[in-house]
Amino acid sequence: MSATLFWTIVLVIAIIVEAITIDLVSIWFALGALGALVSEALGASELIQGILFAAISIICIVASRPLAKKYLRGNITKTNLDRVIGKHCLVTEPITADSKGEVKVMGNLWSATSLNNENIEVGQYAEVVAIEGAHVIVRKI
Repeated sequence: MSATLFWTIVLVIAIIVEAITIDLVSIWFALGALGALVSEALGASELIQGILFAAISIICIVASRPLAKKYLRGNITKTNLDRVIGKHCLVTEPITADSKGEVKVMGNLWSATSLNNENIEVGQYAEVVAIEGAHVIVRKI
């Protein structure tokens, strides 16, 4: 297989992968393949082409990936559910290591598990430390 065909295949595959994904994952390899393809057209050896491919890809990754991640990361929208984290709650059904219980926090009932699989009895107070799916994770206070 000729070097021109090889670098063209690498370039096309990298562009296709980039088009399929929404995150920047292979554009740098496409740029590296393009650099290697140009160097092949200028008569560089296969070793030089490989070195250029690797160098251009690595430089592009190092230079642009942190910026791309910063600006392409979707806005994380907080919901009203986040406000229950850190609030105290009353245990209305016992929480054990084997089963979920129930707590009342800010006037609403939630299924609950304990943070360290500790048992929390009815009538005790706990603090909400996280929300996982449709239940809260609490720790005894």
